[in-house]
Amino acid sequence: MLQKKLTKIYVDNSSAIVLAKNLVFHNRSKHIDIRFYYLRYCIANKKVEVKYVKTQDQVADIFTKPLKYDFLQRLEICWEL
Repeated sequence: MLQKKLTKIYVDNSSAIVLAKNLVFHNRSKHIDIRFYYLRYCIANKKVEVKYVKTQDQVADIFTKPLKYDFLQRLEICWEL
């Protein structure tokens, strides 16, 4: 089954979003892995959309860093909706 909608990637780093959307090669980006260029390809071909999300709303943080209890409690409320 083919996917009908864009895949959305939510990022809390606006510089990373600009770099991903800009197809011009920069000296600062020459060390970037092949996977990054594949992401650029997917963005250019409208298969992936990169969107900004505030750091305090970044749900992926629960898997990557220790968080305060009130942040986890706020996320739990969001999941119930």
